Amino acid sequence: MAIVTKDPHMWFVVENSKGEEQTLFNEEKFEKNYPFNFTAPFSDIPSPQDNTVTIYNMSKEHAAFYKKKQKALLYFNWGSSKKLIAEGFISKVEPGQSDGVTTSMIITFTEGKDYNNLQARKLRLKKTKKINKYKTVKTNVPGHYKTYKSGKKKWIKATVKKKRIKTRATKTIMVNKTYRKGTSYKKLIQGVASQSGIKIAKIDLAKNPTIKKAYTAKGKPLTLLKQLVTKTGSKMTYIQGNLEIVNPRSKRRSWIVIDDDDLIQQPNPSEDTDKDNVWEIVTPLIPEVTINVGVKMNSRFLKGSFYVKSGEHSFDGDNPQTQMSIIKI
Repeated sequence: MAIVTKDPHMWFVVENSKGEEQTLFNEEKFEKNYPFNFTAPFSDIPSPQDNTVTIYNMSKEHAAFYKKKQKALLYFNWGSSKKLIAEGFISKVEPGQSDGVTTSMIITFTEGKDYNNLQARKLRLKKTKKINKYKTVKTNVPGHYKTYKSGKKKWIKATVKKKRIKTRATKTIMVNKTYRKGTSYKKLIQGVASQSGIKIAKIDLAKNPTIKKAYTAKGKPLTLLKQLVTKTGSKMTYIQGNLEIVNPRSKRRSWIVIDDDDLIQQPNPSEDTDKDNVWEIVTPLIPEVTINVGVKMNSRFLKGSFYVKSGEHSFDGDNPQTQMSIIKI
C-alpha cells in the first residue's frame, strides 16, 4: 500500500450545549502546532470504548470550556482533509497536572451511547384485560309490616342492608412481548432494539434464520440482543460512535493493502487468544481502519486476507500509529 506518512493533521473538536465549538488543531508546523496526544481504541464488543485526549499548557479560559456530556470528535489524516477516527461524549475531565514546566489535562470521551444500564422493564408492555370485580353496596329497606302464618302482623323498622355484587372491570398489567414462530432473527433484533430505545445504525447478519417456536423477549435488552446476534453468526460493536451489527465474514467490506513498507514492526501472533489465526500488526496511523475492515497482507512475514477485530489509533507526540488485531478470513 505504501502509506504516505507526510503532512500529518489532527483535530479535536468539542461542542457545548449552546452549539459553540472549540477546536484543537495540530499540523506540526510552526504556529500551527497545538500539542495534544490521543488514544482511540476500537473493539468488536457491544460496549462503548473510552478515548482519551491529553492537552498540554492550555489557558484556564479555554480549559474551562470542557464539560461532561459535551459532544467530542477526533479526526486525523495525512493531509488537510478531515477523517473521523472517534466520536462520542465527554465522560471525564481531569484537573490539569503540572510537573513544574508542563501542565497536562486529560479528557475522556466515551464512544456512542452506553446501553448496558437499560433495565428489563424497558421490554414490558401495558396490556388491558377484563376481570371480575366484586363490591359491596348498601340498599335501603323501607319500614313495612311482616305477616306471619298465624295472621299476626308486625311492624319492621326501616333498615340498611349490605349486598355483594359482581361487576366487570378493566385492569392494566405489564407483560413481555411474544414473537410468533417463524419470525426472522432480523425482525426479532429490530423489535427488541426499537422497543427498548437502542439505536442500531446498521444490521448486516451473517445468517438470518427464523425462530422455531414462540419467543418471549424477557430480560435486559442489551443482553438479549447479544444472545440473538450471536445466533446469527454476527458481531455487535461500536464503529465511530454508532452501534452496528456486522458480518465478520462478509465479502462486502472496504479493504486496505499492507506490505512490508507499511509495517512498523514484524507481524506477531496474538498472545491474548488460543486461536492461531489472530495476528498483531502496527502501522502508521490509517484513519480508515476500524472494526471489520478488510486487510490484504502482502508482507514476506504474513500473507492472505484478514479482517480487523480490534485495535487502537494513537499519537504520543511523535508517532501517529495504528495497532490492530486481525483475523484470517
